[in-house]
Amino acid sequence: MFRKSKPKVEPPPTAPSVEEMLEDMETFEINQPTLPSPSDNSDLEHALLTEPENLSLPTWWQVFDEYDQKVKKLSATEENLESQRDQLKKCYDKLEKNANKLREGIKKQQALIQEAL
Repeated sequence: MFRKSKPKVEPPPTAPSVEEMLEDMETFEINQPTLPSPSDNSDLEHALLTEPENLSLPTWWQVFDEYDQKVKKLSATEENLESQRDQLKKCYDKLEKNANKLREGIKKQQALIQEAL
């Protein structure tokens, strides 16, 4: 009785031409911040520790974030060193145990040789 109407689908948009893309690229200006040198960081850290009220808020947060990353890296290094130390202790104990068994075996062999002579 009622006929369903066909859904009307719009055709997909056409891709922009190379000229249009180049025009769009000209409208955007990308400024990449320069990375501060390590001496600048140490100066900023010193300023943060001695005169924090003289630093701008973004600079303060930048120095804080860098310092926080250093702390995280150091704590990860400390944990890594502790795990390596524990592994070395386990290996040392295992080697010491094997060395004691070998010493006891050598003493037994020497005692048997002495008895045989």
